[in-house]
Amino acid sequence: MRGLLRQARLLVTALALVGVTATTLVVAPALAADDPCADGNLIVCENSRRDADASAWAGGRSPEWDIDKAGDASIQGYSTDISVNLGERIDFKVDTEASAFDVDIYRVGWYGGAGARKIASLDPGTIVARRQPLCLTDPATELLDCGNWSVSASWTVPGDAVSGVYLAKLTRPDTGGSSHIVFVVRDDSSKAAMVFQTSDTSWQAYNTYGGSSFYQGEAHGRAYKLSYNRPFATRGLNRGQDFFFANEYPMIRFLERNGYDVTYTTGVDSDRRGQLLKNHKVFLSVGHDEYWSAKQRTNVEAARDAGVHLAFFSGNEVYWRTRWEPSQDGTSTPYRTLVCYKETWADAKIDPSKEWTGTWRDRRFAETATVGEPENALTGTAYVANSTDLALQVSTEQARLRLWRNTSISTMTAGQTATLAPHTVGYESNEDLDNGYRPEGLIRMSTTVGPTPEYLRDEGRIVTPGTTTHHLTLYRARSGALVFSAGTIQYAWGLDPQHDGAQEPADPRLQQATINLFADMGVQPTTLMDGMVEATASTDKTAPTAAITWPKRPQVKVGEEITVQGSAADNADGRVAAVEVSLDGGDTWRPAMGTTFWSYTFTATRETTRVLARAIDDSVNIGPASPPLAVRVTTAN
Repeated sequence: MRGLLRQARLLVTALALVGVTATTLVVAPALAADDPCADGNLIVCENSRRDADASAWAGGRSPEWDIDKAGDASIQGYSTDISVNLGERIDFKVDTEASAFDVDIYRVGWYGGAGARKIASLDPGTIVARRQPLCLTDPATELLDCGNWSVSASWTVPGDAVSGVYLAKLTRPDTGGSSHIVFVVRDDSSKAAMVFQTSDTSWQAYNTYGGSSFYQGEAHGRAYKLSYNRPFATRGLNRGQDFFFANEYPMIRFLERNGYDVTYTTGVDSDRRGQLLKNHKVFLSVGHDEYWSAKQRTNVEAARDAGVHLAFFSGNEVYWRTRWEPSQDGTSTPYRTLVCYKETWADAKIDPSKEWTGTWRDRRFAETATVGEPENALTGTAYVANSTDLALQVSTEQARLRLWRNTSISTMTAGQTATLAPHTVGYESNEDLDNGYRPEGLIRMSTTVGPTPEYLRDEGRIVTPGTTTHHLTLYRARSGALVFSAGTIQYAWGLDPQHDGAQEPADPRLQQATINLFADMGVQPTTLMDGMVEATASTDKTAPTAAITWPKRPQVKVGEEITVQGSAADNADGRVAAVEVSLDGGDTWRPAMGTTFWSYTFTATRETTRVLARAIDDSVNIGPASPPLAVRVTTAN
């Protein structure tokens, strides 16, 4: 029944756009073929509804809706939930010295380049302006909880609203000072092709409102618990690099510009409503998605194992393991306190809970705490480089892979390297680590090598200057789901130039590659942007083959280094993208160097007796194991 109501709501909205009211529905003429609301894509329909000044502010930063940094300190507020479902009410708690203020609601999108559209203005008679009491504090954990504030304004989301990231803009008429409250409108009944998860847990992790964050504090040098019951100061720090407008905003502009069928959720909701992720074809993690709870990860993995494709357009993602507690304002509202003791930094189990709240890769206390697997077991890559600023690069060999079809990269001549948009590898980035948790059949689709001032050397504590080697990667889960890792926070900077931070023109090669990736995940754009080519999904089901060609009859001593070499080939529909080698008869696989001609170097042990190889193509088909190479291992003198 809810699905039928949703269709009826869409039809009424569409008819309203062409001047037909609900009372004339029965006699309404058929929608015009070029009507943006005719095909049922809510995103296309919504983005056709532009404010009057949209064309004047096509640069993406309309002063009508945007603010500077975190806004005016004299008017700050937060929403009583990070998200709200269609038809439900969301409350705003605002602290201000002003005698009155206005609240305008905007939805973020493409909107012809304007970046947002006004959805509603709240009745001034329903808004209460007041100075709020001091927030509650817990010195032991450096928690600051402003849940004791009173409600200042409320908005009931229309039942026909479109899911998205919304802004409540608070404005003082007396001074013009303003600030934002950022929240998500969900549609829990949505079956949209894509579901976009915001990185709200990271927005809070870096949020210094009240003084402490997961990175600064007086008692411990950091807070152990952070409350969602407080305004965001995050956009005012470090050029806003850890807030919504740095990395998620340009991705939303790109998605909605191209008319992708997308709905929106939050990191909180991937934990508490994670079963809904299975209702979509593609799950998107975007930007700086650093803090994940165990249940959030379990739900995303369950979606992958049910066939949902995962696209991590993010870096440093799934890095810190978190847990949730209720608010500490006396209401015990669930999912309002984010907990992370950062036990890796403490080198000890200091969280009173049995749950580990250090890095996901830190397994030193696995016998005394519930830990989990390193993040690359899910995403394919893992964080290593901080404060990196590199342009993504593609080698000639990688240029022939499917990801780069329909771009100038695919026609590069031998020996060339394509350099894409500046800043697209950074400011934090990942590597493909061979740490025993690397997904089988993972392929690398770019290679960028460059300096980083902070290269991670252990489980999450020690960094020194170094050289990082970054790859875009892809693997196919046993369910058939594709899992893509951009391995960088600023990937979306190459898709749209409007965002906080250094701005450069978008890169059409990266835009087309993203369209290609989505096509292979079974999702197509509805309003393809100019200059792009519609891509088709791979139909290649034939796996490549691999062979070991050298050495013929190896005999080595225990502890001696040996290199095996071989070749691999694919059919006419694809290209060899990777080769893996097994030293234990196929129980585990490690990445080799090269593709059609490859090599792998290892140190012989007593157990090294049978070496196998297999190839993976650019449609991520994993080939059969090669005939084994028998290795005779003798005891060293």
